[in-house]
Amino acid sequence: MLTLVACRDHGATSEHVRASPLETAIARDLTARLHAPVTASCVQAGTIGAKCEAKLGDGTKLPIEVRSEGKEWAWRVVGLVIDTAPIVAYVNATLGDLHVAQQANCGPAAIVVSPGERVGCKLSGGGMAFVHFAKDGTASLELDIDPAAGSARGEVVTPARDRELTAISKALENLEGESDGEEEVVPGDGGVPSP
Repeated sequence: MLTLVACRDHGATSEHVRASPLETAIARDLTARLHAPVTASCVQAGTIGAKCEAKLGDGTKLPIEVRSEGKEWAWRVVGLVIDTAPIVAYVNATLGDLHVAQQANCGPAAIVVSPGERVGCKLSGGGMAFVHFAKDGTASLELDIDPAAGSARGEVVTPARDRELTAISKALENLEGESDGEEEVVPGDGGVPSP
């Protein structure tokens, strides 16, 4: 027996396309979880399932994995869905505790990260706050208040930039041990040159 997924026809000419039960269930559940309006759209992926995507009001897209469990469909967001409002509040409170007069901006209201990834939040003074998410969902915070350090650490590293940074690193390794013309002080002699 063949069961088909009831997904809307994305090629339909009608302005009022009715969402499928799967799309409606995903949108309803995520709206309740994220406390923000969410829409969902699905397309048929062969005879075994559907490919779905949820979308928040700000345009943030959440990839949805769907699988068949008999007559029912099970779905989950691929990755960890992170509500950024508590992160912003935590970073701002930490900055306040450190007497740093800056505010964090962590981007969209909700984001999806994979376990082990980090989220970069821009600080109003030019620095960066990095929140690392472990596989168990716990998070840790690292602050780079200096604008130059924050900018360097927050840089998106493309494959070309990675090759460039690797070449710079290798060049620096080759310089290791070469004298720059200055007298080196041997540890333990108190910085006093020998007679």
